Amino acid sequence: MKKLKLTGRFILALCVLLSTSLTFAEINKQIDREFLKKFTYRNLGPFRSGAWISDFAVPEYPDKAHLYTFYVATRNGGLWKTTNNGTTFKPIFDDEDIISIGDVALAPSRPEIVWLGTGEAANARSSYWGDGVYKSTDAGKAWQNMGLKDSHHIGRIVIHPENPDIVYVAAMGHLFSRNKMRGVFKTEDGGKSWSKVLYISDEVGVIDVAINRDNPDILYAAAYEKQRLPWHFEAGGAGSAIYKTNDAGKTWAKLSGGLPSGKIGRIGIDIFRNNPDIVYAVVENTNKRKPTEKEAEQDRRRGLKPQDRLIGGEVYRTEDAGKTWTKMNSIKDNVGGKAAYSFCQIRVDPNNDQNVYVTSICVANSQDGGRTWHDIDWPPQKMFTLSFGDVRTLWIDPQNSDRMLMGSDGGVHVTYDRGKTCDYYDNIPIAQYYAIGVDMEDPYNVYGGLQCHESWKIPSNSWSGSITLEDCVTVGSGDGMYNQVDPKNSRWLYNTSQFGGHHRVDQKLGIRTNIVPQREEGKAPYRFNWCPPLHISPHNSEVIYTGTQFLLRSMHRGDNWQISPDLTTDDAVKIAGKGHIQYCTITTISESPITPGIIWAGTDDGKVWLTRDGGADWLDMTQKIAGAGGPENYWVSRVFASSHDTGTAYVTKSGYRRDDFRPFVFKTKDYGKNWVSITAGLSEKPVNVIIEDRKNPELLFLGNDKGVFVSLDAGEKWVYMRSNMPTVAVHDLLVHPRENDLVVGSYGRGLFITDITPLQELNARVLTEEVYLFNIEPGVQRLAHTYGGNYNLYGDRHHSVPNEPNAIVINYYLKEKKAEKAKITIMDPYGSVLQELNGDSAAGINRALWNMRQKPTAKQKSRIGRWARGPLVEPGEYVAVLKVRDKEYAKRFKIKGRAGWEVK
Repeated sequence: MKKLKLTGRFILALCVLLSTSLTFAEINKQIDREFLKKFTYRNLGPFRSGAWISDFAVPEYPDKAHLYTFYVATRNGGLWKTTNNGTTFKPIFDDEDIISIGDVALAPSRPEIVWLGTGEAANARSSYWGDGVYKSTDAGKAWQNMGLKDSHHIGRIVIHPENPDIVYVAAMGHLFSRNKMRGVFKTEDGGKSWSKVLYISDEVGVIDVAINRDNPDILYAAAYEKQRLPWHFEAGGAGSAIYKTNDAGKTWAKLSGGLPSGKIGRIGIDIFRNNPDIVYAVVENTNKRKPTEKEAEQDRRRGLKPQDRLIGGEVYRTEDAGKTWTKMNSIKDNVGGKAAYSFCQIRVDPNNDQNVYVTSICVANSQDGGRTWHDIDWPPQKMFTLSFGDVRTLWIDPQNSDRMLMGSDGGVHVTYDRGKTCDYYDNIPIAQYYAIGVDMEDPYNVYGGLQCHESWKIPSNSWSGSITLEDCVTVGSGDGMYNQVDPKNSRWLYNTSQFGGHHRVDQKLGIRTNIVPQREEGKAPYRFNWCPPLHISPHNSEVIYTGTQFLLRSMHRGDNWQISPDLTTDDAVKIAGKGHIQYCTITTISESPITPGIIWAGTDDGKVWLTRDGGADWLDMTQKIAGAGGPENYWVSRVFASSHDTGTAYVTKSGYRRDDFRPFVFKTKDYGKNWVSITAGLSEKPVNVIIEDRKNPELLFLGNDKGVFVSLDAGEKWVYMRSNMPTVAVHDLLVHPRENDLVVGSYGRGLFITDITPLQELNARVLTEEVYLFNIEPGVQRLAHTYGGNYNLYGDRHHSVPNEPNAIVINYYLKEKKAEKAKITIMDPYGSVLQELNGDSAAGINRALWNMRQKPTAKQKSRIGRWARGPLVEPGEYVAVLKVRDKEYAKRFKIKGRAGWEVK
């Protein structure tokens, strides 16, 4: 076997001293997005549960495209396209600055022209904004922003049936504040210029528009007045109404003729295609009515005087193009009654005006023009009975009304028999994470809570060689939030769900125990944030923390709780806000990993607190952070205590709920006496999370509404660490303490994982080297076992994620690009050559993989060809030698052993 000496031939990355005039900041200039491109992510999931769908668009011709092509707009996961009826989907809007989508539309006369309205139109507390409208003239291959950037939330786009340059946009405007870019906008030149053709006020937007295809000068628009504050939501107002134009938007008339007035919420409208004089509207009527006799009797049985009720969801029909309207549903049918601000769209069958559908918790449906209704409440009994609820959009094929696409918070469903049965597309990789956690199993598991979809556990690597739907299991209910695992005994998992659900899960026995903290009798219940924080003490894993208006601590795995003072502003007005909101609550908790009892806490009303004695005394940091630029009343999205210095901590604040998208990131080194802002290099996006690496105190990671950013100099400069990750909001981050993987929880595209080991070693000295070979992380030979069986499902329809490479990863840094390939030689400790690899020679960090096998023999090559593989080497110690030009660099490393999976 070929030998290679391990003596003076090797230059082992000698230390180069910096001159006093050369600062890390100067060296750091070379670190940019391109420098980090080798840190590619695996996108884990779980995708079986799907996520929120905003809209569909389907070409009307040619026949093949009409049958097999459609576009799927997602709330916060971009735009997807299929050309094979859902066998595969491709993301086609991943590279823009914002991928939250309210509507997608195709030009009826030229379906290759696609319009996209950014900023989803659900008006929810977590609705992401957009930066206007985009246009593609090549069926989604390339996009151009066409303006209306301050509209923020696009409810509908309609395109002239014959002239694709004429487009109308319904804009809701800012979600949490007033602005004037709202109403109906029109272009007659394909988006080069815009006219505001309908404007009511700076607090009334337009949520829906419908166009008469027989006479496209006639349009109907649904104006919507609402008020959303961080602590309150007012669902309707006098400004909500239906408007009509007969002259292509030059003039508009407010319609009445039987429509309700007063305090009105969201309105949805649709025109019957075969007779456009017939128009339907679904109206959220927030006026009060007297109770029915049955309701009054129910009140009396509860010891109450009969109470007035909200009128609720109503369906209206006109047969004279809006002159007069008739209410169709009875008082007992609250059509579209669930959170109408977020649903409330109506569709009439293009071929039968008696078939009417409304999006709500189910697809509410009527077959007699709205007189009687089915599936108003859960569970559905008539349509899409085996689908996930919270239905956001519905498309009905005008050429075949039995064919429908239904989009809900559970993804995309299709039916070919008008909803009697349905299929589900589980191959669109979208998922909305609130928070994530990991355990210390080998391979480790990732846990996370999802919008609408419980808490999930996913292995980082799977026995079959790839992670599939079968590997993802639920470990909690409700809207999943925090999931934290005892690092010493992964039997114990703790998770939270919306507004205070707390459970302890015994993963060994499968028993789930309710550990919701209870207030003393006679006192008002605790206030919990929508996403209640959960934190395991780094000093005693039986001690867990959560937050209400108080910091709560349990010394016994959640069986009892102790409390702090109220750490919020305890504002009576904000506490009493309406709209399914609890405010003045704790949002984030962090205990120092170095010293027990040093605890940081932050609240939704802007307060930041520190205790250094386990909660006996508290110091309010809010004013000092405000002095450093952190608005006093802005939501505290994260506090993070350093693993390296007891006095160091990080705080992020978010202005998202005030339509202020600037980044706010602060650091203290002296227990909060002084604070500095550390935002250089960050995009103008709200910040959701910051963490510090456990090994390198200079290495920080940050998640904002664009993605992941990294700092190598303790926050002096941030660099976008995107690589192959789409633009997506990142809500949580962690670095696995053993594997050194960065785990990313995104609010739109699921989990991402990348190995950041070389970044933990990267510093000013490394960056001055011409060549640097990083320490090599110990490896394990993972023996996946399908035993040659046909385990994988056939076809292209099924989504799976490959395991991380079963290989030793060799990272090296090149200060400058080299013309020739780098050479990597793998040897045993005695100098016997086992494998030879070619590596990239780009400037920055490069990566090579050794599959832990010897070179195949000549006989194997002749028999098997390029598929030939040598045998696995035995666990033990090895040497990697990097040769760049005429210099060589060596590192020793270990293969710790072999690991398999239990056959179950």
